[in-house]
Amino acid sequence: MQASSVNQPAPASADPADVARDLYTTFFTLNQRVSRDLFQMLADMGLSITQFKLLHLLLRSGEKEPSVKALGDQFGLSLAAASRAVEGLHQRGYVERRECPTDRRMKRVRLTDAGREAIRELHATNISLLAEFTANLTEQQRQALSDALVPLMTLLEIDPSMEGPSR
Repeated sequence: MQASSVNQPAPASADPADVARDLYTTFFTLNQRVSRDLFQMLADMGLSITQFKLLHLLLRSGEKEPSVKALGDQFGLSLAAASRAVEGLHQRGYVERRECPTDRRMKRVRLTDAGREAIRELHATNISLLAEFTANLTEQQRQALSDALVPLMTLLEIDPSMEGPSR
């Protein structure tokens, strides 16, 4: 009998450290496979990773218009770095800025239709790449993966009825 060239994983362990290691390794590996295409798409669009994150955050904020400072705080960015990132998005037509009516020093930011379309396009690319991966799983494996995601989505308060990663 010939040995498989792929290492078979050890039996699953429920130890938090083991689960964390397996989750990190899986996430890291999937991210590497998807990132290459995502990074190329971002480069083609003239966007940085920070700007991608800001677009995603703005999409998730819905009708709210966070300040530039609040956006920067979400990612540990200085006000200057957040302002530069927002300025680049503004120049591409992905966001609008406006003065806060109660504090003219503060700028509020919201996505434009072009910004919504850009982030949806980026999400669609990522989902397509992950769909290619999951298509290689058996139906039983896909069902097991889907079942395993339910408690994570519940813990992270992700509504399964919402579409895409902007949940």
